[in-house]
Amino acid sequence: MAYIETKERRDGDPSFVVRWRAGGARNGKRESEVFDALTAAETFRDLVKAHGEQWPPGWTRGEGFVADRRRKEAMFEPFALAYVDRLTGIQGDTRAKYRKDVLDNMVP
Repeated sequence: MAYIETKERRDGDPSFVVRWRAGGARNGKRESEVFDALTAAETFRDLVKAHGEQWPPGWTRGEGFVADRRRKEAMFEPFALAYVDRLTGIQGDTRAKYRKDVLDNMVP
């Protein structure tokens, strides 16, 4: 079971360490994450418990939930347009229509 341990830093301020064993097993790997605020530690502890004593998906150790830096739509647009450009057996006006459809309807 995940639990919170309060530690005192050298400057006297408290830190809150969430500790658990991977998968909740006795012989599971010891895991931990440090927080400055008790409420953040409690929220994280609850996430760990909800995910079967595992790191929550999308959580980066020491940083928290980090948004994917690669925007999915930014990756899709060049791929879709290159695909349309490589299509064979279509006329130029059809290619232009497909490109317009990609830009108008598939990319924000």
